Amino acid sequence: PIWVLIAESRLDELRALVSSEFDFRKLVRLCEELNIASREECHFATAMLTRALLDHVPPIFGKKNFDEVASQYGGKSFKGTMQHLQNASRNVADGHLHQQIRKSESLPTAQQVTCVQQLDSLLEEIVRVTREKGPTK
Repeated sequence: PIWVLIAESRLDELRALVSSEFDFRKLVRLCEELNIASREECHFATAMLTRALLDHVPPIFGKKNFDEVASQYGGKSFKGTMQHLQNASRNVADGHLHQQIRKSESLPTAQQVTCVQQLDSLLEEIVRVTREKGPTK
C-alpha cells in the first residue's frame, strides 16, 4: 500500500514556521517531494530525498551533520529514534546511489526506503524548537 510519508498537518506546521535564522522553503519542498515520490512509487527518489533532508537540517539543531544530531541532540529516546533514522535511511540510500549495474537486480520497495515514524519525530522536533526560539533570535 502507498501512504503519505509526511502528514499534511506536519507540512502545515512547517509552512507556518517563522524564524530569523532559517528559511524553511527548501525543507518544505523536500517534504512535498517525498510525498510525491512515495505516492508515485518512486522508491529510489524516496531514499535519496530522505538522505537530502537529513543532510539539510543539522543547523537547526546547532550541529554540523546529521550524525551529530543523532548522537548529541536531545534525550535518550530522541537520540535512539534519530540514530535509527540515520543508520537505516543512509545505508539504504547509499546502497541505491552507489551500486553499479549488475547482471541481476532487485528493485526497492516502499517498506525498504521509508522511515515514516522517525521522519515525523524529526520534523516534530524541528517545529517545536523553532517555535520555542520564536520568530526573532
